[in-house]
Amino acid sequence: MNQVTVKSPADCGAAELRDFVSLVIQGGEVSPLGLSERVANARSLSFLRRDGALVGVAGLKRPEASYRRRISLRAQLELSEDSLPLELGWVFLLFSVRGARLSLPLCEPLIQAAGCAGIFATSRTSNVGMHATLAKLGFRRVGEDWFSKQATQKLCLFVRDAT
Repeated sequence: MNQVTVKSPADCGAAELRDFVSLVIQGGEVSPLGLSERVANARSLSFLRRDGALVGVAGLKRPEASYRRRISLRAQLELSEDSLPLELGWVFLLFSVRGARLSLPLCEPLIQAAGCAGIFATSRTSNVGMHATLAKLGFRRVGEDWFSKQATQKLCLFVRDAT
């Protein structure tokens, strides 16, 4: 049985935060440097458990200004903090549960937690499953694709305008 829990980082125990960070690092697409601090600063964290075991995570991030500028420059699209204050990210599912359409139930509560705020997200250009999830959540693909510093693949940008 699948269970999704969404919490503020302040409401998480130390072990939960460590497990969240560990899964994000396992994805291999995020620099581990400063990740624990960024996770602690997030607005909301989503945990997906199957039969009690943690199998997926995602976060509603408060992106730092320097990161926002880098993504804006690479995507050649302004990511104004006023219009897009939040980022959906750190979405990771264990390989054993991929293909089971779990990214939508993992991410949907985070979109609800954002209220009417605008949100952006990045994804590997090859991750069509995540692109489908983002489309279902009201995101649209915008800007130019760019090469990731963490991997040899290209990334693309999605935005969900404020409502």
